[in-house]
Amino acid sequence: MSTLATTNIKNPSSGTNNIELETNGDVTATGDVTATGSISDSVSNVRTPRHTSHSGGDLTVSDEGVYWITNGATLTTLTIGAPVAGTIITVYNNKSSSITLNRGSTLTTMRKGADNNTTNNTSLTLGAFSTTTITMFLDVVAVVTGTDVS
Repeated sequence: MSTLATTNIKNPSSGTNNIELETNGDVTATGDVTATGSISDSVSNVRTPRHTSHSGGDLTVSDEGVYWITNGATLTTLTIGAPVAGTIITVYNNKSSSITLNRGSTLTTMRKGADNNTTNNTSLTLGAFSTTTITMFLDVVAVVTGTDVS
């Protein structure tokens, strides 16, 4: 069995290391990285938002992506878990009944983006057949916007 050694690819004009393959398998790049084709991580293609179809019961979301709540799902409560700042979560409620969106225990603030005030909500209602976007501006602050949010 061979051992992986740190490998450096040097910039020919400056002589500095621009790409390093570390012994632990990590790749470090300095400067711009341009790629063609797919760029994937352990979940999916990083250029396309993750898509999750949910047909079961209550759900906690923390990962960015698009969540499709199927018609007939028994889900009545969607909880914002512990997403990090910059996370964007889109939910489409494809049900004929509303869903309650709860502020998870790690959030300190959940505001409705269109209410034009600073109300800190512990829960909001996502209407039937509506689309909602949850944007994390800090690890503890979520702003909820959408077509039928009350």
